[in-house]
Amino acid sequence: MPTEIASFIGRETDRAAIQRLLVRTRLLTLTGAGGCGKTRLALRVAADLGRDFPDGVWFVQFAPLADSEQVPRAVATVIGVHGTAGRPLLASLAAALASRRLLLVLDNCEHLIGACARLAETLLRACPRLRILATSRERLRIPGEITWRVPSLALPDAAPLPALEALAQVEAVALFLDRARARRPDFTLTADNAASVAAICQRLEGLPLGIELAAARMGALAPEQIAGRLDDALRLLGGGQRTLPRQETLRATLDWSHALLISEERVLFRRLAVFAGSFGVAAAEHVGGGDGIERDNVLDLLTALVEKSLVEPLGQPGEARFRLLEPVRQYAWARLIDSAEVERTRQQHARYFLHLAETAEPRLMSGARGDWLERLALDQDNLRSALDWSRRATAGSDAELGLRLVGALFWFWSFRGEVSEGLERVSAALARSQEAPAAVRAKALEAEGEYAWLQGQFPRARARLEESVALYRTLDNKRGLAYALQALPMVTDQPEAGAAAAESLRLFAEVGDAWGAAHAALVQSILNFNHGDGDASTVRAGLEGALARWRALGDAWGMAQAHNFLGDLARGQRDDARAAAHYQESLALLRGQGITGTVPSLLHNLGWLALRGSAGRRALRLFRESLSLFRGQGDQRGMAECLAGLAGTLGALKQPDRAARLFGAAEAQLEALGTETSPVNAAEVARGLARVRDQLDGTAFAVAFAAGRELSLEQATAEALALDLPGKPLGSVDEVELTPREIEIAGLVARGVTNRQIGEALSITAGTAGLHVKHILHKLGFTSRAQIASWAVTHGLVAGPDTP
Repeated sequence: MPTEIASFIGRETDRAAIQRLLVRTRLLTLTGAGGCGKTRLALRVAADLGRDFPDGVWFVQFAPLADSEQVPRAVATVIGVHGTAGRPLLASLAAALASRRLLLVLDNCEHLIGACARLAETLLRACPRLRILATSRERLRIPGEITWRVPSLALPDAAPLPALEALAQVEAVALFLDRARARRPDFTLTADNAASVAAICQRLEGLPLGIELAAARMGALAPEQIAGRLDDALRLLGGGQRTLPRQETLRATLDWSHALLISEERVLFRRLAVFAGSFGVAAAEHVGGGDGIERDNVLDLLTALVEKSLVEPLGQPGEARFRLLEPVRQYAWARLIDSAEVERTRQQHARYFLHLAETAEPRLMSGARGDWLERLALDQDNLRSALDWSRRATAGSDAELGLRLVGALFWFWSFRGEVSEGLERVSAALARSQEAPAAVRAKALEAEGEYAWLQGQFPRARARLEESVALYRTLDNKRGLAYALQALPMVTDQPEAGAAAAESLRLFAEVGDAWGAAHAALVQSILNFNHGDGDASTVRAGLEGALARWRALGDAWGMAQAHNFLGDLARGQRDDARAAAHYQESLALLRGQGITGTVPSLLHNLGWLALRGSAGRRALRLFRESLSLFRGQGDQRGMAECLAGLAGTLGALKQPDRAARLFGAAEAQLEALGTETSPVNAAEVARGLARVRDQLDGTAFAVAFAAGRELSLEQATAEALALDLPGKPLGSVDEVELTPREIEIAGLVARGVTNRQIGEALSITAGTAGLHVKHILHKLGFTSRAQIASWAVTHGLVAGPDTP
């Protein structure tokens, strides 16, 4: 066994797992990408197990060998077995080891895989007390073999980073620090360099060789400089071990693996570099097939690349997905550039993901939405990569591809609340594709108009939607026209709004689009609500009719929207219990389908209810959470409305100076957007503003209000999110005004007991227990017992013995 020169870092869990496997099998093969640390791990495990093998642990390094016939000779030389004339050396070796209890470590078998497999099978059959631990970039494929893929080192969370002490204990960071100190003994992890050190480890995906090579640059570069140069990791990461030429640079290590591939494997390997993030089999077949590779052969070739540890399978339920570690992807990309196949491969990639998006679009407008949102989310990085390529494309059809793609992704981005990105993408695509077909431009203009409306940019939204409507009319495209018209009422005044809504509903009926008709009916009811057309009973009947349409279609999103506006209607009538029930039902429906786009609006609505119910600290929490989500979505109007809600809450909590500042900030931001407070919130805002005016003298109010108007949206948001109040921190138990009995029941829910068991424990009926649980859900703004349980654990309500 070679003596360790450098310290061994981490891998405690891996070492324990391998030792357990070696109890179950006589042949364990450690596989993984070049540079993942297979050899070091095998050596450490072998050293740990040394006392279990009275005849020793023997290490055989095959990397220097080029001739498969030398494999038995290498083992015999290490163990000290001499051949006999006229007898195969392998047979002599088997005879010599037949009675020994030893562990044989066979290192780097991949380039001599056939000879190593024959050696291992022969020895295992002849030597019943022998165990073999092999390392190879692919398995040996002999009976009884168990393979164990060596993972990358554990990585720190990207955001937020752990505290310095915890960060230094994360495996990848610990390795970097240890090796960096070999170059700079005075190097320490500090608040200034922590983010760069973490970024280095994350960009190298925890690959030990890459991290060691990066740390070797610490003699000349600071961590910030290393992190900034990792877009070209293969060039940066040189200067490895001179005694192991194939590991002197990361490129040399990957060259070693690449040289073992057959021609078709090399072609597919370089084409896979085009994927951003992970990819599925169908995508690999479409992008990797053609021009020398039969599409039917791609799966076999992909499997071979997985076997040879150049492609990593992702262990997740559902569709099989794969990825290349980032350093490996950079190497494959360099090979792709050398092959002059870049444009062909990128075009195939973009066309595949356009097809995926256009296939998904009608499914997103149906009850199957949840599955398709998840499906597209898996490939969001690839969709963005395709859009980035189309932005640089010069050919007309390729530039048009990007415009089609942004149009197809409207509902995906909308449901996920990624409105800011959608608006930026579609605006850029429209600017590049002036000569695109009218139908493609009309759809993209409609998307830009809806995005602008969602962000509160009403003049821009109206202009784009009117342009879309005009194009659809010239095309006589009734379905497209209906969708553009159903959005127009939200940014126009009566009577134009009413006419557009009515025409949209009529057109959907003509073309037989039930989903569009349900959406138009909802829009018409919302329009009546916002403009005060008709009494409350008429508006409610319209919203309930829209809800019935969505229910008949089995569409959770549509039902959620109807419940949201029914909640608004009930809130306007000061029927808070009914409003809360509608909002909670809407939240449950959205979360059930993984839809995040409307969630901040619902939290905002619940914030107003909490404020009106004198639950000021809970209102503050809900408004802050809503503000944070709106900011992530880039929804400026939502952010401004949340600032007003927070201002009203601060006034109720006797914090008038801060309240006046945020009222000023909210007013300025809404003016900048060319809009005003939503009708459903207007009365609440007015009451809150009046309360704050009463709490301050005129001069103090004017000064604070004016100072708030000078804040940028980001400044006001940062100030609002940093808010706290004297006493217990926000999020403490007393924040939500639970009664002592409700706090007790929340603790019982956290222990997993039923309403009947709660009743038995507290000498109340199961029905009364259930009513308490409903009240807790309402006060906490939750929709499930699991959320209550999580909250109770967080707030320390489950101490003590379990309840039976």
